[in-house]
Amino acid sequence: MAVGLDELLDTGGFVPHGVCLLWRPDLLALHVASDTLIGLSYFSIPLALLYFVYRRRDVAFGWVAVLFALFIIACGSTHFLSIWTLWEADYLLEGAVKLITAVVSLATAATLWWLMPRLLALPSPAQLARSNAALEHEIAIRRQMEQRYSGFFNNLAEALFIVEVLPDGGFAYQAINPALARATGLDPEKLRGRRVEDALSPEIADGVLPRYAQCRDSGESVDYEEVLSLPVGRRVFHTMLVPVRDAAGRVAQLLGSGRDVTERKRLQEEMVQTSKLATLGTLAAGMAHEMSQPLNVIRLWTENTLARLRETTLDPVRTERALTLVIEQTERMAKLIDHVRTFGRRDGGGTQIFHPAHCVRSAVELVRHQYALENIEVVESITSADLPVSGRPLELEQVILNLLSNARDAIIACRAADGTSGCIMVAVDDDRDGHNTVIRVTDDGGGIDPTVLPRIFDPFFTTKEVGKGSGLGLSIGYGIVDGMGGRIDARSVELDDGRCGARFTITLPSQPVSSSDRELSHA
Repeated sequence: MAVGLDELLDTGGFVPHGVCLLWRPDLLALHVASDTLIGLSYFSIPLALLYFVYRRRDVAFGWVAVLFALFIIACGSTHFLSIWTLWEADYLLEGAVKLITAVVSLATAATLWWLMPRLLALPSPAQLARSNAALEHEIAIRRQMEQRYSGFFNNLAEALFIVEVLPDGGFAYQAINPALARATGLDPEKLRGRRVEDALSPEIADGVLPRYAQCRDSGESVDYEEVLSLPVGRRVFHTMLVPVRDAAGRVAQLLGSGRDVTERKRLQEEMVQTSKLATLGTLAAGMAHEMSQPLNVIRLWTENTLARLRETTLDPVRTERALTLVIEQTERMAKLIDHVRTFGRRDGGGTQIFHPAHCVRSAVELVRHQYALENIEVVESITSADLPVSGRPLELEQVILNLLSNARDAIIACRAADGTSGCIMVAVDDDRDGHNTVIRVTDDGGGIDPTVLPRIFDPFFTTKEVGKGSGLGLSIGYGIVDGMGGRIDARSVELDDGRCGARFTITLPSQPVSSSDRELSHA
């Protein structure tokens, strides 16, 4: 039988719950006190939970605490209604509150069981303690490593710097170590965090930015020498750049190291200059003969013309021929003097593009007449040598002259044993691939002792008698060819006539090669 709303809300037929307690004051006080304390506690606990969740928003499943708070508040409300119904028979209100409590309780229980696997998966306090201990240990190790690496970075004599690759492809300095600051005079604080073009002068920035871009784009190490105008003056640095990739494989940093090689370059140039002067000293006799020939011709024709002038028997045609010959011979001497003067000067210029065949011809012409006086023939063969190379022409000519001088010495030493004449063959051509120019200097001076061959390019190593060789010629030549990106090697060969000799082969690339390729070729 359906119950109407009026009947449901009508409480006239009910009696307060205090009737059941016979309105005994002691029982009423007991129930009121107990329900009051329970209700207040139930209302206090949710406040504590909500405050905890508010302050600790990083707690996992914090929303469950809100659900528990609603459940506890509903339970607390039933206890306050129990006090109310002791005197007022509002059992419908009490039942509605209990129904709400039941719904919230059911939802809380269901949620709790649904979350139980996840709650059980949460680490225990012991596990958290172990994890915290492990993290603290790892942090301590990382700090030690950072201190160690920081010590390396700050105390190494090698100049070090770190360049950040920005999202737009630009570059900014992250740090430079004290060694670099001392070597360059740059202030680390003024460089840190600034873009390269803002931190450095335009001249320096224009020089280093292409190198940084090359390392970033290729993703490979870059090894180069650079001349920089710094606060401490003009210095030469040998710099190495190493790319560092992030987790996505993008080059995010460049680690750079630099070494001030200004003094070393100066000493190398001094050694090269000394070697040039020594070569000119060795060629002095041949050059004297080369100069004496045109001087004798000039003297003879001048004396002849002067005699005819005195005898008033000058023939205009003959006189014109004599003067033309004198001019030709003076031009020949001037060219020789200019070449010797150019070769002997200190080469302070930079690298340039040139054809190596021109250097070979100049070197051969400088020694051909002198060697002819010693019955040594110089045979020149230049075919299909059209590829240009990069370097300093005078330095390459010095290398060729040194090889010719060594070949002459070997022939003279071999001739003392068998008395035969000697021959030096110089050939220049391009390789089949069209990427390199090859220069070969071959003699018939008996070849190179196999025990000596591995050390032939070592500094100060020589097989000549004391006072006749410094042992620096081949070493300097090796450094010059290596600086041009090429290589030089030596071996003994057997010639067509059955005699043995030595052959030095210089291979020069038509385009500069990377330092790694150059090291591989020498290895």
